[in-house]
Amino acid sequence: MLDINLKKDEMFYAEQFSKMIQCPTITRNGREPFAKLREVMKTNCPLFWEKCELFQLEEDALLFRLKGKSSDKPVVLMAHQDVVPVVEEDWDEPPFSGNIHDGKIWGRGSMDDKNCVYITMRAAEELLEDGFVPEQDIYFSYSDSEERFGYGVAAAKKWFEEHNVKPNMVLDEGGSLVEPLIPKFMDRNCAMIGCLEKGYMDVKFVAKSDGGHSSTPPKNTPIERLSKLVNYCMSHKLFKVKALPLTTVMLKGAASAMKSPYKGLLNQTWLSKFFLKHFAGKINYKLDAMTRTTIVFTMSQGSVAPNVIPQEAYVLANLRLMPYDRMDDVKAKLEKIAKKFDCECEYTIDCRNACNPIDTTTEEFKMFTDSLEAVFPGIAIVPYIMTGGTDCRVMQELCDNAYRCAPCFLTMEQMNTMHAANENINISSILGGVKFFKYFMQIYK
Repeated sequence: MLDINLKKDEMFYAEQFSKMIQCPTITRNGREPFAKLREVMKTNCPLFWEKCELFQLEEDALLFRLKGKSSDKPVVLMAHQDVVPVVEEDWDEPPFSGNIHDGKIWGRGSMDDKNCVYITMRAAEELLEDGFVPEQDIYFSYSDSEERFGYGVAAAKKWFEEHNVKPNMVLDEGGSLVEPLIPKFMDRNCAMIGCLEKGYMDVKFVAKSDGGHSSTPPKNTPIERLSKLVNYCMSHKLFKVKALPLTTVMLKGAASAMKSPYKGLLNQTWLSKFFLKHFAGKINYKLDAMTRTTIVFTMSQGSVAPNVIPQEAYVLANLRLMPYDRMDDVKAKLEKIAKKFDCECEYTIDCRNACNPIDTTTEEFKMFTDSLEAVFPGIAIVPYIMTGGTDCRVMQELCDNAYRCAPCFLTMEQMNTMHAANENINISSILGGVKFFKYFMQIYK
């Protein structure tokens, strides 16, 4: 019987974690907060810092190795230290206060993603206090730049390549443990495991003209043409729904959390595909984003003055690509649309195709999901298509068994605070995360 009992009361964990939230490690906002965070982590988990070998990488990216009995099948536990900026006046609690009340810890980074830094490090600390030696090497990769295109994880990947270390399994943020997604139809909590990460593309549609004074406006000004382009893109389904093998796995996982008779209906492959194609987008916009390539307009720029017709204006669209929509094909489609409205396309350098889907039939996937079911009895396992991005896509280039799921319970309300105001996490979720990683590190072989 594995010992996953916690060593302190819940306020101990809450107060330790709160100190990490108080370090404002905002992306691109200086290095001093990262140095402060390191001191807090050392104070929180001194044995971890003593027993693990530290390789400090690009800027403040940290890579630790806890030496195991074998180096044949190393596992990498990932998280990131950096957080996105805040608009302080939108918050009910000061965003870097780490305030503790109502059973929650409040602040930026509480669920994205300092929780994963803390629960992995704290779990190892408590195991080391009992003289724990893992069966395999365990690496802890804590990037400092996940929110700015993953330079830290790229440095970690380079370190693994230079030292001929091939990870056998990678665990990162992405999905989480959630309440029944559709309470009317479901009666079990779900472990959402990201097994496919969509691609990414920013495209700038540019319209040009001779400009001029607003008192004598010509036809088809840049903004007029761009408005027609935006309306066309948003009123047409530019990208079709196509079922992937992972889509069927995702729906079967969701079916396991369903009440009867819906459970049986969703288990019918032909019926689930029909539902996906015709009804998913009407039920929930987030579910729709898991079924097709999406496009949304997020930025624009026109004239510098209200009485000047711009010589050049643009709108920027962000796309998240399904695996069957490759970048070259998507660019060809967008350029055809742009030409229709006398516009041009420009692309940023960080465009990428979707990652390969993860195989959910492997021993490693079973080991991970068995651990979730052991620590969180009754949880339904739901592999799913991720709509956002993580550092894991970089590490997946080294390791096929790369799973995206933070083992922390989040409510729908909490999930909606990601990159928004009033981010918070339950203390009980931190305790559950520590328990999970204590269990997982002991059973991983």
